[in-house]
Amino acid sequence: MVSQVACKTPLKSFRRFQSSDVDEAQDIVARHFCSHRLERNSAKDRFDACQNRVAGHGVSLNYIRYGADVTIEPGELSNFYLIQIPLAGTALVKNGCQTVEANATTGSVLNPDRLTSMRWHAGCEQLLVQVDRNYLQDVATNLAGLSSDCSLRFKPSIDLRKPALSNWFKSVRAAVKAAEDGAVFQSPDGPLQRHLEEGLVTAFLEAQPNTLSPLLKRSEGQTVPAILKRSLAFINDRFAENISLLDICIHAGTTPRNLQLVFRRELGCSPIQCLQNVRLGFARHLLLSGDLERSVSDIADQSGHRHLGRFSVAYKKRYGETPRATTRSRQYC
Repeated sequence: MVSQVACKTPLKSFRRFQSSDVDEAQDIVARHFCSHRLERNSAKDRFDACQNRVAGHGVSLNYIRYGADVTIEPGELSNFYLIQIPLAGTALVKNGCQTVEANATTGSVLNPDRLTSMRWHAGCEQLLVQVDRNYLQDVATNLAGLSSDCSLRFKPSIDLRKPALSNWFKSVRAAVKAAEDGAVFQSPDGPLQRHLEEGLVTAFLEAQPNTLSPLLKRSEGQTVPAILKRSLAFINDRFAENISLLDICIHAGTTPRNLQLVFRRELGCSPIQCLQNVRLGFARHLLLSGDLERSVSDIADQSGHRHLGRFSVAYKKRYGETPRATTRSRQYC
């Protein structure tokens, strides 16, 4: 959980600007993020804008405050995702159709393809993790085992009370300290920097609900037999096709009986159950991605299901709701 108590200003040695001029603050912040409208909501507040920033290959760490109560309207961010964690004060953040009341226990993530508007209340200070859109997309598709890009959108509200997200934020604070100590963000293409950025992005993808979450839960165990690796690679590449158990066996180079034994021992399911889980996970990803013009039958077919009725039954059994209910939830809209 984030503690909103007085503390040392993060990244102070990486200050980009400090200004009491609204136009100057708007211009400088826009250089690092994107064009936006910045407007004071009260002439009584003391406007004291400040940004500290350190940038790596695909990730940058930022500390920003405005002092006064301000409205910020960047529209669509387009080229990056922005994760915002309040260190002090509160903010009201709207991304797409979702509104987040950001505070000590709730952060926000801005999806680049959704309109954004924000109100940072007086005294709000936030730590921001900016992630290049293409970089995050590459990490996500590799992690999900996909060979092509898929739409990636996060739930805008970050619940910092959840252990996985609380631990992720601790990792961000550790990265800030490491940057302040000169251990990272010195060589953007160095192995330590790559490890840091991949770790932060991977952990966030796994902890924060998103449209690829159903595809990121493919456990392979610690030491994976070569037969299982080949089988899973074949399933992940060909799940949308009409493949059979024998097809998987031929690709893996083993017998049906032995393949069944390996899957049961390592994953606790049969090869066909694994195939079905991958298909259902991909279908859920498509349903969550928010293309409301795409029919459920099209999504069933695209994810390898040839019978709509059986697909709906299997989907509800796995996720506790019908495919149509998933599209209506629009939590990633």
